[in-house]
Amino acid sequence: MKKSVILGAALSAFAIASASGQPAAFTAGNIVVRQIGVDGGGTALNNAATRTFLKEITTGGTVVQTIDLPFMAATSGNRAINTSGSATSEGALTLSADGRYLVCVGYNADAGTTAVVSTTAATVNRVVGLIDCNAVIDTTTAFGDGYDANNIRSATSSDGTDIWTAGNATGSGGGARYVVRGGTTTVALNAPTLPVNLRYINIDNGNLFVSSASGNFLGVSQVGTGLPTTSGQTVTLLPGFPVPPVTPTPSSYDFWFADANTLYVADDRSIANGGGIQKWTLSAGTWSLAYTLNTGITVGVRAFCGMVVAGTPVLYATTATANATNGNALVTVTDTGAASAFSTIATSGPNTWWMGVDFAPTCGATGPTCYPNCDLSTIVPFLNVNDFTCFLNKFAANDTYANCDGSTTPPVLNVNDFTCFLNKFAAGCSAP
Repeated sequence: MKKSVILGAALSAFAIASASGQPAAFTAGNIVVRQIGVDGGGTALNNAATRTFLKEITTGGTVVQTIDLPFMAATSGNRAINTSGSATSEGALTLSADGRYLVCVGYNADAGTTAVVSTTAATVNRVVGLIDCNAVIDTTTAFGDGYDANNIRSATSSDGTDIWTAGNATGSGGGARYVVRGGTTTVALNAPTLPVNLRYINIDNGNLFVSSASGNFLGVSQVGTGLPTTSGQTVTLLPGFPVPPVTPTPSSYDFWFADANTLYVADDRSIANGGGIQKWTLSAGTWSLAYTLNTGITVGVRAFCGMVVAGTPVLYATTATANATNGNALVTVTDTGAASAFSTIATSGPNTWWMGVDFAPTCGATGPTCYPNCDLSTIVPFLNVNDFTCFLNKFAANDTYANCDGSTTPPVLNVNDFTCFLNKFAAGCSAP
């Protein structure tokens, strides 16, 4: 009876939120895609500023809700965060390192503004959006000193305050940049050094990484050390990734470290030319391409997210298409080897694109007040065997929480963290 009452109340709250036009809180474990274009749109997408939406979808393919992102330009508060309707490199969606925010980018231009990519950033600010677990949208971060007359493509955040962006522009206006939430100016991290043409940016194990398919940067690179906030950073291609001349040229987009020695990279080339999701492995300091997952799909991949389930990587991806006339698909694959096949979860409608994809953000705190209380339990004894299981899972997932000893020398997560956790558990805490 009690469970029925709670469930009924939850469904009523969801119904009220839906009826009022307010988005409902995300459900942990669901997938969120960033959709370019309006459902039921009868006009082909073009280079004009185009409305975007967040569509929450269960892993079984059921659409839970569609969330409007701001689409009218503003000079204060939340800005518009539209994208170009025809720019295949835009529309990225990432999850912050602490798992609490979805992060996306766009332009503070009214929907319909023609040739939005070529606008000057000072006039049409480039915008970063943060969306929390309750679907509260913050697009107050808008700046005019980066990606001028060119694409802003992606952003990531460690905690919803510190933000790093990626895109393209000439000179010092492109590349990787740093900005704080609500900020109006950025720091060009790698200016004036190359590369200036970047695609995806993300954080792994406390370090900043970017992808590119330009010049000598064909694959995934690391930006400086740790999470840099100052200029003059060196961008270093991970050892083993190809350098020109390479035929056919790789076209790297989204990426995910399944663990310290396994890296997956999306490639939007045709299947015949190597498109799909590449699996790279690290050995003796060098990354090597193990194989490319593309069985069951007819086009490449630009965006995906992944998780390790019982030791096996499970990936969720949006397929790449030449245009959005017929839409595209959300697909999944469990990597048990080179022949692993994708299956389709859901498809977008005509004249829409599903671009970026990631897991729904969660409402959990970044860490417990009592460090060894990993599972955040409040029932006495709040330190128990479940905390050991929680710690092991976070260690396996490369979660920064597991860096108990606060080390910065690679590998940051190591056996010392287990000893540290045991000592903190033994010391106990007076409160959760």
